[in-house]
Amino acid sequence: MRVKGLRVKDREKIKEAIAISVQNGNHTTREIGVDIGKDHSTVSRYLAEMDKEGKWGIKRDANGNIIISLREHLTGEYRRLESEPFNQLPSIQKWITYLKSGCIPPRRIQYLVNVVHGISNQLKLMPETIVSFGIPLDASRRKEIAIEYWRNFLAWFNNAYPQMQKTNTINTYRSFLAAHNINFAHGEGRRYGLSTTPERLGEYKDIMLTPDQIEKINRRLENESDWEAWSFMNIDLHTDARAFAMASMSWDRIAFSPLFRVEQFEPKIKRGDWYLTKEGKWWVKYPTEECRIIVETARDRLPKERRFLFFEDAKSDKANALQDSYFMSRMAVRFKKIFLELDRNSWLNEKTRIYALGDGVYFNGHPLHLFRHTMAQYYLAATNWSLAYVASLGGWENTEVLNKCYGGIPEHIKAQVAKSIHVRFDNLDLNVTVKLASV
Repeated sequence: MRVKGLRVKDREKIKEAIAISVQNGNHTTREIGVDIGKDHSTVSRYLAEMDKEGKWGIKRDANGNIIISLREHLTGEYRRLESEPFNQLPSIQKWITYLKSGCIPPRRIQYLVNVVHGISNQLKLMPETIVSFGIPLDASRRKEIAIEYWRNFLAWFNNAYPQMQKTNTINTYRSFLAAHNINFAHGEGRRYGLSTTPERLGEYKDIMLTPDQIEKINRRLENESDWEAWSFMNIDLHTDARAFAMASMSWDRIAFSPLFRVEQFEPKIKRGDWYLTKEGKWWVKYPTEECRIIVETARDRLPKERRFLFFEDAKSDKANALQDSYFMSRMAVRFKKIFLELDRNSWLNEKTRIYALGDGVYFNGHPLHLFRHTMAQYYLAATNWSLAYVASLGGWENTEVLNKCYGGIPEHIKAQVAKSIHVRFDNLDLNVTVKLASV
C-alpha cells in the first residue's frame, strides 16, 4: 500500500493520512483520494471502518457523506478559495481579506473574484495594474487609471452584450476598487458608468401573466396530472418566494392552525440563519385562504410521508441542496417551454412578450421569476397598492425595490386618487382624520 507515493504497511497509517486530509478541508472520497494517492472506493472502505471505530472523530450520514460542522465547512471553503492560483495575487488577496471582514460567504467571494478575473482577461492586464497596486501614485491618479480601464471594458461589454445588465459587474468592480481605497462619492459613479443604481429594472415592472394565461396553464397542468408544477406555480403566486425558497419548502415549516402560516428560506437575504448549506433568513408569511386551499390540495396530490414538498429527503444538507438545485432546473425548463407555447398575442405588452419568449432582455434563463412579478402586481391591486403589506408577504425588507422594480402605483390609479382628494389650505382641519375614497 502507498500513501502519497510512500509505501505504507500499517493500515492505521492510512487511516491517519485520511484523518489529516479531512482536517485539511477535503470532505469527499475523491478529494481525499487525490490528496493521499488512493482511489475513491478504497477511501470509502477505510472511512466506513473509521466511522465504526469512533476514535477518529469522523462521522458519516446515511448517504456516506462526511458530517462536518458549519465552522469546519466554512473553514474548508475559505481554504479552497485562497488556494486558487489567481486568488494568490497580492491585490486579490487584499480584496478577499476585505470581503471576509464583511462576512461575505466564500462561494460569493469566488463569484466576485471570477468577475474581476474576466475583466482582467478581457483587458489583458493583471488586476494589480487596474488599481496600481504597489505603485507610489496619489489617490486621484490611481482612481483615474481604474476609471480608464473600466471605460475600456465597458466599451467592449456594451458591444458584446448590448441588452445585458451590468449591475453585478459594476458592484464587483467597485468593491474591488474600494478594497484598494479607491472610492466614489454619492452619485459620482454615474459619470463613469459605475452607478450601482439597479439598471433598467423599473422598465420591466409591468411584466406578468394574465388571468387567462394562468387559467390555461393550470388547465394544462391539471390535465397532465403535473401536480408538482401546478403546486409550485400556484403556491408561488401567493407567497412570492424566490426560486430556491419555493423549491426547498418543507412540510414541517407549514402550519394550518390556529393561523395558516408558511416559512420560506431566502438565501439572498443574509441574516445568519443556515439551511441546506446556505446562509439566509427564514421569512414567516401569513398568506390568504386561497393559498391555504392550494397548499392543502398539494398535500393531497403530492407524494405522502416526505419532509420536502417537491423532493425526497436525501438525509444531508449538501445532498438536499443538490436535490433542490435539480428540481429548480427542471421547473425552469418546464415553464419556459409552457411560456413559449402561449399565444404571442396574449401577452400584455412587448416587454412581457420578449421576456416570456426567452430573448434574454431581462431575466435570461430565469423563467420562474415571472411568478414573483405576477404576484406583486396582483396583490398590490387587490390591496389597493399596500406596498408595506405586499413587501412583508413577498420577502422584501423594504418597499423601495418592490415599488421601483415590481409594481409601483400605476399612473391611472394616481390620477383616480387625485380626483377623490379635495384639499383646501384655507380651511382644512388638521386634527380631523381624512378618509380617502376607495380606489
